[in-house]
Amino acid sequence: MLGQGLGAIIFGYLSSRFGRKPVLWMTIALELLAGLSSALSVNIIHFSISRFLLGMATNGRYLTAFILVTESVGPKYRATLGLCFHLGWALGYCLLPGIAYLLANFRHLILVITIPEILWLVWLYWIPESPRWLMINEKWDHLEQELKRAVHMNNLLSKNDDNNDDVNVDNDGKQKNKSDNNNNNNENKRSYIWEVLKSPNLRRTTLIMYFTWFVNAFVYYGISLNIGDFGFNLFINFLIAGLLEIPATLLPMVAINYMGRRPLTAGLMYSSGLSCLAIVPLLALLADWPRVTIALIGKFFITSSFAVIYPYAAEIYPTVVRQVGLGSCSVASCLGCMLAPFVKDLSLSTGMNVVLYILSGLSIVDGVSIHFLPETRGKQIADTIAEAEQFNMRTITNTTTT
Repeated sequence: MLGQGLGAIIFGYLSSRFGRKPVLWMTIALELLAGLSSALSVNIIHFSISRFLLGMATNGRYLTAFILVTESVGPKYRATLGLCFHLGWALGYCLLPGIAYLLANFRHLILVITIPEILWLVWLYWIPESPRWLMINEKWDHLEQELKRAVHMNNLLSKNDDNNDDVNVDNDGKQKNKSDNNNNNNENKRSYIWEVLKSPNLRRTTLIMYFTWFVNAFVYYGISLNIGDFGFNLFINFLIAGLLEIPATLLPMVAINYMGRRPLTAGLMYSSGLSCLAIVPLLALLADWPRVTIALIGKFFITSSFAVIYPYAAEIYPTVVRQVGLGSCSVASCLGCMLAPFVKDLSLSTGMNVVLYILSGLSIVDGVSIHFLPETRGKQIADTIAEAEQFNMRTITNTTTT
């Protein structure tokens, strides 16, 4: 988890400076090498270093690919594709307990999980660079190539124009973009998180996002890593929890374009908190199934929330610092991940009821704080910090007035 936090910072910066696709190449190569190194480790130090590097690579790859998807579509499909992205996680979650059950040796388990990643390197040849990143960094020739490719791939040319190669980024458009950004050119090249923290409204939004990501990770892994403590078989509980990830992702996929990001996320956090609270009176029961059922319901809601905050955060931050902003949120998330394994120790020393009160309280407090975030449904995402600051100022003012 520490590696994931560092990977979010390092690869977030590199992605903002050098593009999304080069970072995908780097992270997938590192992920493959670190996975093989983990399987072939000779001692615990070798293994720990390999897992640290693997954490860096996996989070860097995931966030970069997610940002690339977000920046390649318009407002209509942005949130839906962002949530579809999470279905891959759900599939892996479902497969893991079965693979672990069949392969008791951890080296074999890691090899089976790692080797198929070679397919990623083949897949990358068909992946475009982010058009928004190319535009904000004035890579006009490359941008023109990607737009032509998109037009032809999506059959946007009429039959009479099939052989016409006039799809281009015209000079007037280039000049207009250069003129609009002339005074903010240095700002557009910045890719540091402190540039966001200098802006008062963005800073406020960012701090709330940090808390939201921390709470989501802490509650999510607090339940996931301790699912066996609620009763039944560990493998079966893990499989059921994985299967729940699929409807937990599909639910917000339907609701997010009707309810909006802010009310949906807040409602899911309230529901997760109340579910954790509902387990407390069931702790004295001898039967396992009531506790397991409510715990899985709580995990359902926190999984949905976790799926929503990815596209939500990506829409809040401008293109120049989008991955850096999302990466810094991921660092806050990793802090929650690192604390979650100690939930078991806390429950042994104080009782499971204390842990559930903490998980419930954090979820409900976070639900309240989310109401102070801007609503991004149907809005064009910002490209510069100035645009994002104005957008946050308008939406926060409207929220306060309402």
